[in-house]
Amino acid sequence: MEVIGVIGILAALAFFIIMAMRGYNVLIIAPITAIIIILTNQMDFSASFLSDPATSYMAGLAGFVRNNMLIFLLAAILGKYLDVSGAARSIANALVSKIGKDNPFLVLAGIALVGAILTYGGVALFVVMFAMIPLARPLFKAADIPWHLFMAAFALGCTGFTMTMLPGTPAAANVVAANYTGVTVTSAPVLGILATIIMIVGGLFYFKVAIKRAKDRGEVYDCTLPEAEIKEDEKLPNVGIALAPPIVLILIIIIGSQFKIPNIVYIGMTIAIVLSMILFHPFIKNHGGHRDVLSNGAKDSLGPTLFTAAGVGIGSVIGASAGFAIMYEAIFNMPGGPLVSAAVLSFILGGCLGSGTGALGIIGANFVGDYLATGVSAAALYKVIAIAATTGGAMPNAGSMFGMFNAMGLNHKNAYRHVFWIDIVVSMIALVVVIILGSLVGGI
Repeated sequence: MEVIGVIGILAALAFFIIMAMRGYNVLIIAPITAIIIILTNQMDFSASFLSDPATSYMAGLAGFVRNNMLIFLLAAILGKYLDVSGAARSIANALVSKIGKDNPFLVLAGIALVGAILTYGGVALFVVMFAMIPLARPLFKAADIPWHLFMAAFALGCTGFTMTMLPGTPAAANVVAANYTGVTVTSAPVLGILATIIMIVGGLFYFKVAIKRAKDRGEVYDCTLPEAEIKEDEKLPNVGIALAPPIVLILIIIIGSQFKIPNIVYIGMTIAIVLSMILFHPFIKNHGGHRDVLSNGAKDSLGPTLFTAAGVGIGSVIGASAGFAIMYEAIFNMPGGPLVSAAVLSFILGGCLGSGTGALGIIGANFVGDYLATGVSAAALYKVIAIAATTGGAMPNAGSMFGMFNAMGLNHKNAYRHVFWIDIVVSMIALVVVIILGSLVGGI
């Protein structure tokens, strides 16, 4: 029966990946995946899907929403203020004006830098993407850079080191990992900074290789997206005002974490939103005012929260199944120590679910206690599972991948390779270094 359960789990996850890559909504395929696991593991359907308060699919989904809805809500609202006010565009314009348009490498590096500053400042990933596309297109056109390379710059600056590596980043995955391991988002700073350096160096090296390869193939600028309507006379906040809320957020997180203030990320987010309301007031009057910004930001938070929670619900069912007990036993006791085991588990779950945050919700709710009981450094464990899960979450079946490619006018065939080399290969190199150092000296 247990062997059939293992097969059922693998078949269910294969179904989830295939359906996700075909574009099916995760809110539909996640419960079906859970049902396949329940049936093949001969679990009580009613309890395992609906009623068990600890291990059912709905309990896992609801638990993630309860524990993490606030961070998604605050991040979406802050991102909406930075977007609607034009602050994100102001920051991007100021940075790009310094790098020029003649050198393709500098254009990619500049775009990556803009994305890194915005995402590290708490702007939601999709908000950054929509702000960056209209900024990047004229630069790519002027330098005759093939448009698919935009994904390389975006992968390094927006979905790489600012997600879980750089100390203090307010990204949801980083916050979830820190909360479940009982540390702050600035914990293990040396490990985080080292991983960040590896990621940046590796990413910039990849830029050189990708640009040369495109040039050798005779590729030119080829973006097919319709031209966006740009209001030339629209006033934007100056860069100093635009940067104030993100800078205040980062400073509050760093300082508050040093004093071990509970829930400092939530406090920082709230203060940054209030500051945005004051500073950006003149720039949002023609965009519906505060009511529309707050309402639309709240709406924007619902999709990411529920999509991630749906994946966590699958994890609750998996964690209670007989088949997974065999799989988890093998992973937990694998050679290399608890950090290696935790990394493998996190990467696999991140890849299967197509969501690093979703995988971290599962690991935190079900398995972190087992790893902490081994005596492993909580700070090192936090950094390892965060990086491993988000690396696995960059697999091609990730739901966010489809949304990003669609908005960029790209697809898996012409652009996913950039994600693979930067967010998986280079990230894995950084992860290995973090695991080795964390195993030797702990969460420094």
